[in-house]
Amino acid sequence: MSNNKPNFSAVKNVLHKDKFKHGSMSVAFTAVFIAVIIVINIVASVLVDRFPSMNIDLTAERLNTLSEEALDIAKNVENETVIYIIGSEDAIRNDEVYANYGLKYSQVANLADRMAEANSKIRVEFVDPDRNPQFISQYADEVLSSGKVMLQTAKRHKVLSVTDMFSIQQNSETGAVTYYSMADGALANALYLVNLDNVPVVAIATGHGEMLSSEQGTIGALTGLLEDNNFLVQEFNVLTEDIPADASIVFIGTPTTDYTEGEIEKLEAFITDKEMASSRTLYFTGYPTQSWDTMPNLRGFLNEWGMEPINGVLQETDVNNALSMNDGQAVHIYADVNTEMFTGTYNKLIMSGSAPVELLFKANDEIVTYSLVQTANTAYVTAVEDLAQEDPETGTHTIMALAQRYMNNTGSIQANVVLDGCSTGYLSSFLSNTTFGNKAFITDLFKQLTNTNDTRVGLTVKQTQTNILDISASAAVVRVVGLFLFVIVVPVAVLAAGLIIFLRRRHL
Repeated sequence: MSNNKPNFSAVKNVLHKDKFKHGSMSVAFTAVFIAVIIVINIVASVLVDRFPSMNIDLTAERLNTLSEEALDIAKNVENETVIYIIGSEDAIRNDEVYANYGLKYSQVANLADRMAEANSKIRVEFVDPDRNPQFISQYADEVLSSGKVMLQTAKRHKVLSVTDMFSIQQNSETGAVTYYSMADGALANALYLVNLDNVPVVAIATGHGEMLSSEQGTIGALTGLLEDNNFLVQEFNVLTEDIPADASIVFIGTPTTDYTEGEIEKLEAFITDKEMASSRTLYFTGYPTQSWDTMPNLRGFLNEWGMEPINGVLQETDVNNALSMNDGQAVHIYADVNTEMFTGTYNKLIMSGSAPVELLFKANDEIVTYSLVQTANTAYVTAVEDLAQEDPETGTHTIMALAQRYMNNTGSIQANVVLDGCSTGYLSSFLSNTTFGNKAFITDLFKQLTNTNDTRVGLTVKQTQTNILDISASAAVVRVVGLFLFVIVVPVAVLAAGLIIFLRRRHL
């Protein structure tokens, strides 16, 4: 009878041979090392998706990193908020959107990801217009095309266009093109806006040939400033539409034709509503050559509120009170703010091409008038065609006036009428120039008129140059390089090294 028992001693001898031990350990080590590399890649990919800030920002200007102010706004969001980025996610992340303009649009997605990372109340969704036309049709008035961003809460939504987030400027002399990004501030302000409990609405009146209007291309600086400070801006035609019910301020930017009696009644109903829940303002601007004589209805309305617009332009005799003077003429004059009404400091407040405003009374029938902005006592009024005068009669002149009536017992709700004789002060040359005090003053004035001084934390939208000492590779190239290097090259190199060691040790 044969012995069929396994020969364990033979197996034991084989296992103890150096050839087997060295070869097996090499294979095992190589296999384990490759497995570890693969696991690290998988875990790193998952972590990067979950924590976008793990991605190293290689841009020179830290374009893919939230500013401290924007991060603070994101962290304090208390409402469920969705950031809808319109476009294919691949196209957005690979910088294919607006690529022909040289924009690095992936920055928008990167910043949105970091907002969502900072607060679980925020999430990011990509909406491809071609694959989800139903979503686009729900917001037909917003014309949601690729590249736009819509932030939404249960309270409201805000749409950002590419021009809200990027700017392209060309030097007229050299032809050099400079790219700027405002994405950080624009996204943060929109995020803050859609989470506010109450948002003041500024309604821009049209229909009477206004010198300051979107049709004339002259209102953009003001609307941009207001939106940056979290006001909602709407336009309406006073001829055919009612004043928006939620408007806090109606801005009437230098009309050139008179209002009808019916339109004056609209203004009066708006400003004297006994049931108003918050302050309301009618905000008029004027100009030295404005034909008030042909607008008796508007002029009469302003007179009732204690203000008389004057034809003529303000001039200065003191060179220290003007930006510059040529042949005794100084259209660009410095002005002073009423320190009893404003606590801010507004250096170099320029009132260019201003007409004076006369206050008809200080107080009358519960209406009190104030001079908000005035000249120095060295100014004088002259006709436009006769700017320079010898020995003119000088004095202090009001440029911007306010008439106010308290609408409740505590004085917390006011009916305001503002008349500013300086229309040019709302152009971009003054509102967009931080050298002058106009931007800060107008911002504070609108906040004060809407009683929002303590609640506005609008983030100043800054332009950051994007094409200086920056990474030239697109997001797609960076991803391909990263995938090729860490997912293919490194594991293959490790495998090859392991095989070489294995083959060498087989012959030991």
